Amino acid sequence: MVFFKNKRLLNYAQRIKRLRISAILLLLLLLVPLSVLLYFSYQQSQQNRLVEYEKEASNLARVINRKLFRKLSVSNQIPADAFNYYRYIYNPLTKQTQQMLSPLAQLNSEQTIRGLVGYFQIDGQGNFNSPIWPYAITSNIEDTGQQNHTLEMITRREIATSVYQMVNHSKTVKQMLIHGFSVKNSQFNISFDLPEYLIFYRVVEVIDQPVLQGYLVKRAPYLHQQIADVLELRSFDIPMLVTLKEVEKSVADTYFLYSPSTEEEPDISQPRDVDVRYKQQFIFETNLHWPYRNYKVVLSSAPLPIAQSMIYSLIFNAVMFLAIVSACYGFYRFSVKQLALGEEKVNFISAVSHELKTPLTSIKMYSEMLKSGMVASEQHKDEYYDFICDESERLARLIDNILQLSAFERQQQKVAPEYTPLTVLQDIIRSKTASLTENHRFEQVHIMELAHYEHAQAYIEVDAFTQIVINITDNAVKFFESAGIDDPARRKIEFTFRKHPTHKGMVQLEIRDYGNGISKAQEEKIFELFYRGSSELTRNSKGTGIGLALVRELVLAQQGEIQVQARHPGLAMLVSFPMR
Repeated sequence: MVFFKNKRLLNYAQRIKRLRISAILLLLLLLVPLSVLLYFSYQQSQQNRLVEYEKEASNLARVINRKLFRKLSVSNQIPADAFNYYRYIYNPLTKQTQQMLSPLAQLNSEQTIRGLVGYFQIDGQGNFNSPIWPYAITSNIEDTGQQNHTLEMITRREIATSVYQMVNHSKTVKQMLIHGFSVKNSQFNISFDLPEYLIFYRVVEVIDQPVLQGYLVKRAPYLHQQIADVLELRSFDIPMLVTLKEVEKSVADTYFLYSPSTEEEPDISQPRDVDVRYKQQFIFETNLHWPYRNYKVVLSSAPLPIAQSMIYSLIFNAVMFLAIVSACYGFYRFSVKQLALGEEKVNFISAVSHELKTPLTSIKMYSEMLKSGMVASEQHKDEYYDFICDESERLARLIDNILQLSAFERQQQKVAPEYTPLTVLQDIIRSKTASLTENHRFEQVHIMELAHYEHAQAYIEVDAFTQIVINITDNAVKFFESAGIDDPARRKIEFTFRKHPTHKGMVQLEIRDYGNGISKAQEEKIFELFYRGSSELTRNSKGTGIGLALVRELVLAQQGEIQVQARHPGLAMLVSFPMR
């Protein structure tokens, strides 16, 4: 609470410090809630996008399960007697039993089941047969049946041999043969104990005897193509990595990279090595439904891109951020200027008090001495009269400056410029500044650098021009003497008329002194109101800091321009006016 107390005696530095703290607190008060809001908006946006991708991934897994279930449902409809090479069908019309080739004996059965190797059937005694081969299958299948086979029969025998060898390697089948078959579920189940194959099997009754029936498929064509087909119908807007994992880790993971395309169909690839960035953002994971529960599907992607709506939000917040920072900075700069202006006004009051009190005191003293008859010498009387006159003129100029500047601030000052010959302006300079320069022993140097200058005219108001010249000259004399320069050759002021170096329609008046000049920092502030270039406590020159500020206002009011240039030695004021 001490910070907010009304400390009336704070100096300028303390007020600036308090202002900085207030500006920083205001900035934090505005930016912290905005940053928190932006952070939570971003998090919510990313969470919403993640939920959308999770829904799409869940739909993908559901479609894969549905497609695999339909495939298996078709297999479950296969009749039990179709696993022999021949089927025996009773014809009620002829009342005879006909022998027909089993539909599973076709060599192109892979068209219905992708990756199919072949079907098999094992009875309770371990006898193995396949509908692709008409004879019993043993370890020495080469010796069964006729020796001279056709090309088709050789192909059938090779398929039956492959099925027989692969199935005999299955631990699941071996355990069932050891413990016997029991008809619990006639639906196909899956054995995953062969790394490259899947064994679909079921136990059914054939002629009142339980038998093991099934078929052997290659994992990759059967499962991978199902997932790739489903992925082609998805519509992800970013690259998506689908990983098919086996729970028991008996086979390596399989990757499917979904890449959106500008064309209608996306690009589906199965890379061996996957870029690690596609695994950074986990999206969804689920096990496939029975009987494929040994597999799980995992979806992941690269870090989610920022949503378009969030980009607009970021742009809006960036604009808000810049607006807040700019507003706080503008508030700070405006407040600093106001504090500086207040400080300068305090200094101005001190300067005016000094400028008024000192000459008034001297005028009063000399007047009383003259009135009382204490001054007998006529020479001293003349000096006192001159002093009183000079100080009265200086006080009049000071009061005129204050009144005129006040009129400018209230926009009540009316300046009516007209075209005036340069020769007249040169005469005005000589006459109006003569008393000032002569009293301080300054030499006037007048230079005319224009050809046919007698025909040139400047667009000015005579009274305003007179005040400009007097103020600049008075300023030059005052700071020359305050610097304590003891060089008679530099005790002069030059008034030079020339054409403006860049604007052809303007004439430039250079008023140059040979004093100590000013610094670069002072050049930028010399026309500011109340600026004096030194502290009121340490200054050793007269003035209130409004002379050059009034000069600038008068020049601008006459459609002119004013500049200051450092010279070595001294300083030059460049005043320009329209010319014809």
